[in-house]
Amino acid sequence: MEREAAYADQAFARAVKSLEQATDEITFLEPIEVRYTENFVVGEEIYRRMEEDLDKVDFFLCMNWRIPKLERYHKTTVILQNGNEGIDFAAYCNSIGVEAYVAMDVRDLNEIAHALWVRKAVAGTRALVLTAGGLPTFGMQSLIRDPETIRQRYGFEVVKLPFQDIFPYMDQVTDEEARPIAEEILRGAMDVKVNTDWFLNDIKYYLAAKKMMEVYQCNAFSTACHELCTSEIPQQRKFTPCVCHSLLKGEGIPSGCEEDLNALLAMTILQYSANRPAFMGNPNMESEEILRLHHAVPALCMNGYGTKPLAYKLWAFTGQGFGGKLQVDFTQNDQDEITLGRFNPQGDTMCVKTGKVLRSEYNEVYCSPYYYIQMDSARKYMHSLAHFGHHQVLVFGNYVEMLKTVAQVMHFEVLEG
Repeated sequence: MEREAAYADQAFARAVKSLEQATDEITFLEPIEVRYTENFVVGEEIYRRMEEDLDKVDFFLCMNWRIPKLERYHKTTVILQNGNEGIDFAAYCNSIGVEAYVAMDVRDLNEIAHALWVRKAVAGTRALVLTAGGLPTFGMQSLIRDPETIRQRYGFEVVKLPFQDIFPYMDQVTDEEARPIAEEILRGAMDVKVNTDWFLNDIKYYLAAKKMMEVYQCNAFSTACHELCTSEIPQQRKFTPCVCHSLLKGEGIPSGCEEDLNALLAMTILQYSANRPAFMGNPNMESEEILRLHHAVPALCMNGYGTKPLAYKLWAFTGQGFGGKLQVDFTQNDQDEITLGRFNPQGDTMCVKTGKVLRSEYNEVYCSPYYYIQMDSARKYMHSLAHFGHHQVLVFGNYVEMLKTVAQVMHFEVLEG
């Protein structure tokens, strides 16, 4: 008995120590050692210890063996065990409607935990969508028309308000608040082709969006670009929303163009999964193996939050010189491989594709940069998008396998285009 108890003590200590290699995304509560008695029953005092912090538990982590009747709490369970016991327990839990996963090692645990974190983060996302009120919108026939479908499916919430509602917030932003941010961006640019006085208005719009998100407790953003930019408002106020989208994404806030919930949902999942900003743009087939994407909303830290900003030029969206846009050469990025993604109008399937950035080009005015992406069949991919819609979301790196894991825990399909 003493030898068995000593062995059990050592096994428990080894198990706890192995968790030092786990991702920082996991916050471990105090580990609880669960030993069986000769009748294979876990004492109720053990369960009472678990219940003390039950409200803090996102998932149970079981190591080495199953815990009988743990399913009573209906909590997601991850079994870290490379063998038959873990698989058996997971299969049992899943068969009775208790979500369970098997981790063969800490690498598996990290991947599963990250996917569960992404799911939790998406469920905690509340997007401020400034709308022109049209369904469909002027620029988007293929968008997810009913936000309630993605709230019920993923917990992703949408607050829709008229796009004019932001301008009282914009009027409250002073030159003194906006100027330091504008001057920092201007100083950092390799080339400036924007009216520097009017550029202050782009920053005021960005600060107004942040203030409005704070008021409505939102952490994602989109606006009716087509309807806004074809009104007289940008002409009167001398701004466009492009820089706002770029800056928000650089801060980890998903920010998408044109009320496009398909792209915004994909962007949210991709940014959370990859821990880096995303670009979104319109696709065109340039050749059998080259896809072109263009929009005016790249971020500067495309290698990841907190990394060195990429070099950029600051040009104007309009011929008059207002409406700043960041011109970023994606070929200077640390890696060339990218992942594209977009949800279908039903919000239950994500189309993904990998490729390699070949070159970047710029237009003096209108949406730019243009990014040229090599892939195995651009034609086939464009045909696949007939079931999804046009805006594509781009992050650097190959995240297809990660997205498949995220899809498993969030219950959407992944279609490789």
